[in-house]
Amino acid sequence: MAETDPLGKNWKLWGGVLAFIAAVVIVGLMFFPRTTPQPEANPTDPAPSVPVESASAPSSPSASASKPATGDCPALSTDNSFPNEAPASEWKRHPAGMLLPVNADHGPAKMDGDFWRCFSHTPTGAVLAGFTLVIDFSAGGEIDAAVESMNRQRLFEEQGSSTSNENFPPMLGFRVMNSSDDSAIVEYLSKTGEQYAAMSVNLAWSDKDHDWRLDLASSPPTWGEVSDPSSYTEFK
Repeated sequence: MAETDPLGKNWKLWGGVLAFIAAVVIVGLMFFPRTTPQPEANPTDPAPSVPVESASAPSSPSASASKPATGDCPALSTDNSFPNEAPASEWKRHPAGMLLPVNADHGPAKMDGDFWRCFSHTPTGAVLAGFTLVIDFSAGGEIDAAVESMNRQRLFEEQGSSTSNENFPPMLGFRVMNSSDDSAIVEYLSKTGEQYAAMSVNLAWSDKDHDWRLDLASSPPTWGEVSDPSSYTEFK
């Protein structure tokens, strides 16, 4: 089907998850435009326009924790078990406007303005990192949310100073497509009307930062129609 540009901007490679048309498979490279920062809401208050329930996060990190060799990220969980269930999370509002899951064991452990980072070196850490880093890079305008590549620089420059005041659709679930010590592919489920769609995000582990980063060189995020949402794990 034809490529769509739900944001109505002058660049088509990167759209947003702000709106996508029911029954249309969204193809191409998609990201949010950089948004005009809005006053940050109370992080524990859910936004009326984003119907996501809050869940209590664990009070302290796991006893089994990694020691970061480099970077400034703290030690986090080393539990490499496959995430068959969503981690219990507290939903906090990113300055760009999106509610994102935060878990004491898996991150993000640091929420420095628009750059929410420091995730555990585990499959669960990758799940929490993927969508958050998309928000960091695009809506937050944080280029360091992605590993260095020519594609990263080009995409960052293309999104430029585009602005949008629309609400982001919530991520309802996830599915880990691939996971290893140095990379991961995670899909994130969303819905508009009666239509489900998923965004696929490639991640790479950065030894320098001791953290997950977007891998835009391998494959920038893409959207596709979902016919079976039950194959995704629901966020708590």
